[in-house]
Amino acid sequence: MRVDTSEADSRQMHSLLGSAIAPLPIALISTVDENGVYNAAPYSLVFPVSWKPPIICVSFGMKRGQKKDTLKNIEYSEDFVVNIMDETLIKPVLKTAAEYPSDVDEIKEVGLTAISSEKVSSPRISEAQINLECKFRQTLEFGVEGDFRTLIFGEVLLFHIKDNILKNNKIDPSCLRAVGRLARGIYCRSTDILKLGDPRSQ
Repeated sequence: MRVDTSEADSRQMHSLLGSAIAPLPIALISTVDENGVYNAAPYSLVFPVSWKPPIICVSFGMKRGQKKDTLKNIEYSEDFVVNIMDETLIKPVLKTAAEYPSDVDEIKEVGLTAISSEKVSSPRISEAQINLECKFRQTLEFGVEGDFRTLIFGEVLLFHIKDNILKNNKIDPSCLRAVGRLARGIYCRSTDILKLGDPRSQ
C-alpha cells in the first residue's frame, strides 16, 4: 500500500503519522488563564528539539476551528508546565481531554492536585513523576484555512523530579513508568525495556 499525502485528508494523516512514528509520550500540560482558572490537557506531540538551551516543542491542532484552551492560555501567560505521569494515573490524565467548559479546572475535576510552580505562573501537578516549568519562546504556524497547526517552543527553566526515579543522577525509565501513545485509544508502558548498551563505546 502507498499513500500520497497530497490526496489524504487531515484525519487520515493524523492516524498514519501518529501510529507510524510511535510510541509518542503522553504529557499532561498544565496552564492558567487570564481569570486564574487552571487548565490541563494530554498531548502526545511533545518533544525536545535542543539540549542547550533546553527547548521543547508542543504541536497544537484546532478544535472545531478554534484554538484550544491550552494554546490560548500559553499565549496569555507565556508559560506552561509539562507533567509526566506514571501509568497508574493514565486514566485521569486522559479524562482531562473531555469536553469541559473553559471556566472548569480540569486538574481538580479529575482528582489531581495543582501546586504552585517556582518560575512560571502555570501550576504543576503534584502527582507527576516529572514537572518541566517552561517559558514560551516562539510560535510557528502552518496549514490551511480551517486546519491550522501551531508549534509552541518553550524553554525549560526548571525540572522537578521525584527522588525515587533517579538512579546515579539519571532518570530510570523502569521507575518513571511513563505511558506512550501508539494509536487512537491504544497505549504502551515504558517498563518493558531493551538494554543494548551504548554503540559509541563498542
